[in-house]
Amino acid sequence: MSNVGLRVNTPQVIHESIEGEVIIIDLGTGTYFSAKGSAAEVWDAIDRNPGASTESLATAVAGAYELPADAVSGDVQEFVSKLLSEGIVVAEDRGGDVAAGSIERNGASSTPFEPPMLEKYTDMKDLVLIDPVHQVDSAGWPERQPGAVAREADD
Repeated sequence: MSNVGLRVNTPQVIHESIEGEVIIIDLGTGTYFSAKGSAAEVWDAIDRNPGASTESLATAVAGAYELPADAVSGDVQEFVSKLLSEGIVVAEDRGGDVAAGSIERNGASSTPFEPPMLEKYTDMKDLVLIDPVHQVDSAGWPERQPGAVAREADD
């Protein structure tokens, strides 16, 4: 899997970085995720380097933490496997390299490496899925899909 390229599964997946944490929302399932620390750094590298291989991500993480690549490789591989199994990143045929300087330590250059973890939340699944954006066709919002139920505004 190290030569497989990775990219964020857009447009189904949206994400935002806020103070060193990445909030990831899968609009297809209503599930959202949190990635902090090295997980946020790996996510940012995938986002900025579409097609990056797991091997190049591990090398970049190791360089950012001044560690040998084999010290982080298994942890990065496990994290990438989780991203793939959740469907928030997808694999491409061939992987590429991560650009130099792609791993930013989010202002925490003195913190030691901790394995990247992905936290998964389903508590707001129903709210995410009833978003009116999901009830439109390819013409977009505010155009309704044929047969969608129109709601009357309370006067």
